Amino acid sequence: MKKNGSVKFLRYMRNLFFLLLISASSVWARDVYSQGAQEMFSVKSGTIESIFKQIKKQSDYEFFYNTAILDVKQNVMLTSTSGTLDEILAQVLGKKYEYQVKDNYVLISEKKVSTPDEVKKVTIKGVVKDKKGELLPGVSVLLKGTVIGVATDVKGEFTLVIPEQEKIMLMFTFIGMKTKTIEYKKQEKPIVVILEDNVTEMDEVVVTGYQEIKKTRMTGSVEVVTSKDIANKGYTSIEDVLKGQMAGVAVMNLSGRPGAQATIRIRGINSLTGDTDPIWIIDGMPLSGDVPEISMGGTEFQETVLTSGIGNIPPDDIESITVLKDAAATAIYGSRAANGVIVVTTKRGAVGRSYINIQASYGLSEAPGNRLKMMNTKEKIAFERGIYEDFPGLNIGGRVYQLLKDVDNGKISKVEADAEIDRLSKINTNWFDEIFRVAQTQNYSISLSGGDERTQYYGSLSYLSQEGVMPNNKYESMGASIKLTHDFNRFLRVHFDVRSTLRNDRSSASPVNPLDYATYANPYERPYDDNGNYVYDRSSYSTKSSIKDGYEYDFNILEDLNNNTAKSRYLSNQVSLKLEFKIIEGLMLSSMGTFSNSNNHSMQELVPGSFASKYNSWLGGIYSEGEVPDEMNNGMMKESTSRSQQWTIRNQLEFARGFSDGDHYINAYFGQEVSSSKGYGFTSMIPEWSDVYGVATYPDLTGWTLKSAFKNSLSSLGSHSETQDRSVSLFMTGSYSYKDRYVFQGSARLDGVDIIGTKNRFSPLWNVSGKWNLHNEAFMSRFGFINQLAFRVSYGFVGSIDRNALPFSVLRKVDNFSYNGEKIMDRYDPSNPSIKWQRQENRNIGFDASLFNNRINLVVNYYNNDTRNLLDNKKIAASTGRLSVAANVASVNNRGWEISLRTLNVRTNDFSWVTSVNFTKNKDKVTDTYYQELSEISASTNSTFESLYSLYIQGQPVKAYYGYKYAGVDPYTGNTLAYVDGFDDDGNRLGTLNAEGKYVYNMDNDLTTQLANASRGYLGRSDPPVTGGFTTQFNYKRFSLFAQFTYMTGHLARSFQYYSGGTAYAAAKNVLKIEANRWRKLGDQTDIPKYGTSRTEYLYQLFDFRFEKGDYLKCNNISFGYNLEPELCAKLRITRARLNFNMSNVFTLTKFRGIDPETKGAFTYPSARSYTVSLSIGI
Repeated sequence: MKKNGSVKFLRYMRNLFFLLLISASSVWARDVYSQGAQEMFSVKSGTIESIFKQIKKQSDYEFFYNTAILDVKQNVMLTSTSGTLDEILAQVLGKKYEYQVKDNYVLISEKKVSTPDEVKKVTIKGVVKDKKGELLPGVSVLLKGTVIGVATDVKGEFTLVIPEQEKIMLMFTFIGMKTKTIEYKKQEKPIVVILEDNVTEMDEVVVTGYQEIKKTRMTGSVEVVTSKDIANKGYTSIEDVLKGQMAGVAVMNLSGRPGAQATIRIRGINSLTGDTDPIWIIDGMPLSGDVPEISMGGTEFQETVLTSGIGNIPPDDIESITVLKDAAATAIYGSRAANGVIVVTTKRGAVGRSYINIQASYGLSEAPGNRLKMMNTKEKIAFERGIYEDFPGLNIGGRVYQLLKDVDNGKISKVEADAEIDRLSKINTNWFDEIFRVAQTQNYSISLSGGDERTQYYGSLSYLSQEGVMPNNKYESMGASIKLTHDFNRFLRVHFDVRSTLRNDRSSASPVNPLDYATYANPYERPYDDNGNYVYDRSSYSTKSSIKDGYEYDFNILEDLNNNTAKSRYLSNQVSLKLEFKIIEGLMLSSMGTFSNSNNHSMQELVPGSFASKYNSWLGGIYSEGEVPDEMNNGMMKESTSRSQQWTIRNQLEFARGFSDGDHYINAYFGQEVSSSKGYGFTSMIPEWSDVYGVATYPDLTGWTLKSAFKNSLSSLGSHSETQDRSVSLFMTGSYSYKDRYVFQGSARLDGVDIIGTKNRFSPLWNVSGKWNLHNEAFMSRFGFINQLAFRVSYGFVGSIDRNALPFSVLRKVDNFSYNGEKIMDRYDPSNPSIKWQRQENRNIGFDASLFNNRINLVVNYYNNDTRNLLDNKKIAASTGRLSVAANVASVNNRGWEISLRTLNVRTNDFSWVTSVNFTKNKDKVTDTYYQELSEISASTNSTFESLYSLYIQGQPVKAYYGYKYAGVDPYTGNTLAYVDGFDDDGNRLGTLNAEGKYVYNMDNDLTTQLANASRGYLGRSDPPVTGGFTTQFNYKRFSLFAQFTYMTGHLARSFQYYSGGTAYAAAKNVLKIEANRWRKLGDQTDIPKYGTSRTEYLYQLFDFRFEKGDYLKCNNISFGYNLEPELCAKLRITRARLNFNMSNVFTLTKFRGIDPETKGAFTYPSARSYTVSLSIGI
């Protein structure tokens, strides 16, 4: 113990000695030994410690140092192995350490950097407020050109201590506010800084994707939504943001399924058979991330929704959305601009202190209800009894009908049947309540931004988990992005962006449409028995088995929805780089490129023994008996993979400069762009699948008797596809402004693509436009209430491509045919080398006005657009080998008015009320096509008019319904009557005169081609000609209330009556209450014709009663929010906090009898009302 104590004491004394020597080094430094500068040494590279030992051997020097500061085990490679002590130690110690020599001692220490005492300091104090006088905590105050800065406290005050300098420039930045730079003048009182809302800035600058244009110089028709319009509204997609916000932009959610993309139309429909979606521009480059759509068959509920790259952009990352509508705004995008352009600008870092923004929300979506008047159990039992009385002995589903039939066939007694019917009468299932559920949604995002004047950064993470109201349905999205902006010098700026997105979707793979089933399932059926076990529906699927006792299918909707699953997994990665070279003042060269790699993998798993597996069984198509035995119902697995690689490179030279003190301003740029997109698709189907082991197998067909078409069925086991699109473009644009009064602008673009015929591969497109800012005229100064009054006019051409016809022939193998022992192609799609661009002639006039200190803002546009060279089927001589060809033979006209009005109704220190209204009336019409009149299409008495949905008639809307006008029921026969207005070949009136003085005829007995041609006609349009929306927002102190509405009118939607009744076999499922009034005997006065067991015209023809007016007014969003007090935020160590309560799909006012008029009457995924609570925090 004594020995250990002695050792510790000696170590302590040694270390103390070293420290005394080192601490005295500053004194010795004044009297250092200089002989080391003359003495020469020769040493070898190695550790610092070994070099010290080599010097010691060649001299009497002792080295003293602190091992906590100097790592002597570190290796040093000497560039010169001989030299003086100073020369060698300079290599060993570098710039981090210094040494002093006293006698034979060399003392080594760490260099200390100290600020000279003579540097003077300046203390700046101040307070930051907004225009209303409210204090702003958390504002970044930065000494311009440095990283020296502070943030304002809870009282909006700051104290900044900086080195004294000749000119002091301070920069103030805050989220949602306009950045402000001021020069500080010495004063005793604290400075007061007022920050303005950045909405003004966003309104003044329009982002077109290629450039940013001052609003007063923008000659085109545009609409803008900013991040302030998006924040705290509970939006989960970009489409939700656009809904009802902009004139001329119609957004329709045709499906309420989580992750599903909405349909967007800008100024009508501009193609007959091609794509009518607008082009998306993200941060200046075309949207990437789309993957090929590969269908694996089945309902809309089974198909993947993960094919579009637009779902990769979370709303919280959006800085602004600009919609370009006329040629002046869109012509620079040339071949892709006919359907409009949507430019999305995402958030980037800004100069100022680091800022963290956190968003978290939780929501519930309620199950939809049935608005249709369907029969209850008592009414349905009576209905089935009536059907059996009129049509006994048929093989009709429906439990009551089957019981009555079994009694007559002697299978059961009447007492047993009555007892069972009595049991059924006590059940009255609401299938909407049983199938649909309350669903949860969680949404989280966090972003970090900041930077100095040279480098700015922005990073974000997001996560969305959204359950569907249907069972076994869930959508997830995870995203991450990093954006860097760096000024290497005053000539070069670099933007580098990386974004990655992972999305998952799960839905049921059942072949049964849940909404259809919930609507028409019999109310006396039930999902569970008294013990909670699944009960099979013996009405909807009542077919008896041909190979066993009992039924062919055992079906329970909940069991099938939950056990059979379709899954999709989508991954997309994108990298973008942009270089900006400032050549001289006003002249800049930009080079930018983006690359993305995206893939989507989908799988449908049908479990063994399930209804879905047996119903969809591949074996059913090849087995000669038709019905698949239960022992062979071993599941099924379908799989598909689609992936894409896309890249775009653009180079452009831009000149922007003002002359004569800004009176003359010229902006011009010239550039080229090249892009490529490759898509790959693969599908496979394996007839047997084990969900327990995750193993897929092929069935053993030994001993089976197979159909002759067995070989053809092999093609359904898999497929492969590959696509490629390439394009190249040259573009230029220029504008001139004189005192911002008169603006003239023009642009031209030459596009070439490989999918157009060689003769027409390149298409020149151009535009000219002008603007008169009347408010900048000297004589307008007398009208002080006018802040802005401008007139715009534009004319030009834009284009689009319809990919439904190709300039080259395509050979496909569908069936299994051979010739002389060789496999041959059996499908031939002939080429059309004359395929052209679809070209739109675009005309627009408009004016903008702001009055009374910008409290009233009005924008009005009138447009008239002709799109020519549209693809349509052209009939040709049969001698050519085919009956029709897709050719550029059609034209469409869209014309209409757009009005946007935004008003600040009330504004005080504590209260404000803002409203906005937009209105659009668009009339689309086919102006030229193959069919000039409906009469040119001969009516058939053996088919319906469903096929007319895809036919286009000159002078009619693009999407129109054609059919018959229903005249009621003949009270003598119960047959269907239709109105007719025409003459026979002898000039006699067709039909007979009814009591109303109109001519009608009996369609079931008297229908002829002549009568059909004379009585059919135009019923209405599918797309709404009138669309719009309005918003209102109230702000009181820290509270806010926002509501947003959309409306659409003037169109037809399919009535749910379209799918109900009309035949005796309708008794298998539930029907509308009105079907109880069907005609049954002579003299019945009703609008429901008699039922039959075969085709009736009432059932098969397209009548006007199968449609309803689709007009509606929908409240899309209500948001109530509260901003926490700054004092409380300061205590919580945060800058700001906001609580919000949001409701979406709040209510719909409509006379439409279906579930949701926005879906146009289809049995698609219903939209659900949701309630969301969110918290937003800034740090």
